[in-house]
Order: sequence, then structure tokens, then C-alpha cells
Amino acid sequence: MQQPARNQAPSPQARLYIWPDHWQLWGHLLANRTHRHSSASLLVGLEGPFELECEGQWRTTRAALVAPDVPQALNPGQTDMWVVQLDPDSRPWLQLKGLLEGQPSRDLDPAIASLAEQPPADCGAMQQALAALLARYGRPLQPLDERVVACCRILRRDMPERLNLADLAARVGLSPSRLTHLFRSETGVSLRRFLLQLKMHRAMNCWAPGKTVSELAVEAGFYDQPHLVRTARELFDALPSAYAGTGWLQVCRCDLAP
Repeated sequence: MQQPARNQAPSPQARLYIWPDHWQLWGHLLANRTHRHSSASLLVGLEGPFELECEGQWRTTRAALVAPDVPQALNPGQTDMWVVQLDPDSRPWLQLKGLLEGQPSRDLDPAIASLAEQPPADCGAMQQALAALLARYGRPLQPLDERVVACCRILRRDMPERLNLADLAARVGLSPSRLTHLFRSETGVSLRRFLLQLKMHRAMNCWAPGKTVSELAVEAGFYDQPHLVRTARELFDALPSAYAGTGWLQVCRCDLAP
């Protein structure tokens, strides 16, 4: 492979499209080790199959859906990927979760790859691909408990540095223990991990060429740089510097209205 000139920035290998409640990746992705997203994962091999590990078992598939907080690893091989990470309170996930039928992950129709075969021109093209998928494969919406919805809205709006469980529970009329159980039952993740997911989402949105990981940590509401790095490893098996600082990833900020 020809190396770029010393003063020439490398061409992006993948594009990241960010919305308030989900993000999509399109392009050549790096293999990763076992990690746990706090979001649901829709994974599609665009030219061919890829290898996916879920809960310690590897399999080869062309398209798969993985529930939030399920240990997983990805080896894309030579195929480009379309990856959609759906927050556990997002409407698209609430339309797709029924496909799992209670299982942690499930292979999907390989024809899904045809919905995003061409390089996307913009955010609209990516959103159309997801909308087409939901129209063809989505199930009736499974709404969350209104108190869980209220918690998600509060955390999204306030983005506290630390989770104050007692205060949050009081605001939705529940005891801390009841809220903890209900939130996990409804979303598949703990309140703490949901908040970390929101902060990582903000960090990705705040990224810009030349910005340091320390600056990202402050803007996204992490305690410090090591906290951001630990969270990125835990949720994605990735170091922010490996993506943000190399030109490997092009970030596209889409509809960022609340």
C-alpha cells in the first residue's frame, strides 16, 4: 500500500455520522477485542461476511443485531462495514429489539447489506438507509416505562459529572433501589453505564482535528483524561487517540437538535 506523503493527511477510512440518540459508521473498521457497548449494535458486512463474537462464541455472519451490554468482539476481515449504535432509549432500537426474541444477539437477513451498499453522500443518505431498514424489518414499538423515559431525558439534559441516584429517584417518584432495578430491566444497562454512554457520545461529537484527549474529556464531562480513556476501552476497546488523531475517521454531525 502506498504511504501518504509526509505532510499529507491520510484519507479517511470510515465515516462517523452522529445523531442525538444513535450514531452510524460506514467504511473500513478495525478489529477489536471483547468489550461491552451500552448501546445496541446493528452490524452489517457490505461486501461479505465478518466474524462476530458474542458472549465468548465466535460465528461468521453477514448481518447481526446485538442487545446492549452484551460482551462482543468484531473481526471485519476485508469487508467494509455498516455499523449502527442505538442508545437503549432510542426509537429505532425500540422498533428493532423485538427481532431478538429475548436472545442477546441474532443474525439478520443478509439482504440488509443492499440498503447501504453505496458510499453515503451525507447524513440524509445514512438516515434513509436506517429508515428503510426499520420499514422492512422493524417490529411494533416497545415503549419504555414513563419513569425510565423521564430519567433518560434528565440525564441527557443535565449530563451530571457524577450520578446522584437518590436525587434522580426522587425526581421520578421511586426509591433508589426500585429505580435501579426498573432502569436495568427496561433498558438492559445500568444508570451508570447509560450516563457513560451519553458522555462518550458527547466526546465523539466534540472531537475536532487538533483537539487533545484531555480537552475532549473536559468538554464531555469526564473526571479527567484517564477516565475518558478507560471508558473508551470498556465500551469500544478503543483509544480515542487511535481514531481522532490519525485522520482515519471523518466525523459528520447530523441532526443534533435535542
